Amino acid sequence: MILSGFPRLPLRAVLFADGVFARLEGKTAQGVLRHSTILDTVAVVDRTHPSATTASVVAGTGVPVVASLEEALRFAPEALVVAMTESDHMEAVDGGDGGMRHAPRPPGDLPAFWWEQIDTAVRNGLHVISCLHLQLRHTEFADKLTDGQRLVDVRRPYDELPKYSGRLRRSRAGLVHVAGSDCVVGKRTVALQLHREARARGIDAGYVGTGQTCLLAGCTEGAIIDRAPVFQAAGLVEHLVQRADPRHDLLIIKGQASVLHPAFGGLATAILQGSQPDAVVFVHDPRRTHRYHWEHLPVADPRSEIRMVEELGGAPVVAVATRGRDNVAALRPLGLPVVDVLDGDGTAALMDALGPVLPPRP
Repeated sequence: MILSGFPRLPLRAVLFADGVFARLEGKTAQGVLRHSTILDTVAVVDRTHPSATTASVVAGTGVPVVASLEEALRFAPEALVVAMTESDHMEAVDGGDGGMRHAPRPPGDLPAFWWEQIDTAVRNGLHVISCLHLQLRHTEFADKLTDGQRLVDVRRPYDELPKYSGRLRRSRAGLVHVAGSDCVVGKRTVALQLHREARARGIDAGYVGTGQTCLLAGCTEGAIIDRAPVFQAAGLVEHLVQRADPRHDLLIIKGQASVLHPAFGGLATAILQGSQPDAVVFVHDPRRTHRYHWEHLPVADPRSEIRMVEELGGAPVVAVATRGRDNVAALRPLGLPVVDVLDGDGTAALMDALGPVLPPRP
């Protein structure tokens, strides 16, 4: 676990999500706020957020949203979490309307405000947990840490990676893979909601994380899979599943992107095939016609992608998840159970659809 070296969890954390908290690019902050068991969010930093709390973005929460870490220090945080990457950057549109536009930056190209906030955290004795592509341990901040103060690069590369065998089989756990039609379409929310529902039913369920939000939410085993060379990604996933298998009756793993995504299909396929699932849940937004941040690339037809996922993964797609009742209605012609896991009994219905993958009820 990424924070296993800390003597006590959860950490009281301030989430840095400047300009993005209410947007798709704020998915890490939103996911930590909704699901994390290892970070206790006491404030969110976003200078552009119009509300005083997080309630309008993550229902059922009321965490303060402030304009700077300095304002958040009164909540006695222990850590600053940079809950975004350089590519998530938003900036004001030059036009006087106060709007924001997506303005991705290359690794290490941080706005001055970001540097200032990290420096404030270090000077005030806070741990810094960073999702940046830039490795903060190689910056001047590493020399300013005091005894007991830690700087954690969540996206740190791996020194050694296991090779894929394809021969390993689970001895105990059934495995559900959550795939999807695009990036930022809701896969992680679906996976974590399933995990929560399984545990509420008394099922000994584990969660295998494959991205930064999964690790910061808390998972049985996890890694930033996109930090592995693509030819080693499947082996890393296989290894994570094998380590988690003896401890649980059910494992849930979140895929990345889409197997038909021109940029990330190799990663998505490696996770799917490395996990060797027993069943797949497919996540899709029928309103999205073009790919997230690739507006010139159309999203594939869900029927085609579902068939491809089944062929590549060797397991059936047993249900479809989406967001909103209109989307649920629009996807019913697919002929599979369709649910919104954040609406009423949606997660319970999705769990019921898993059928034979679930262990017998105690």
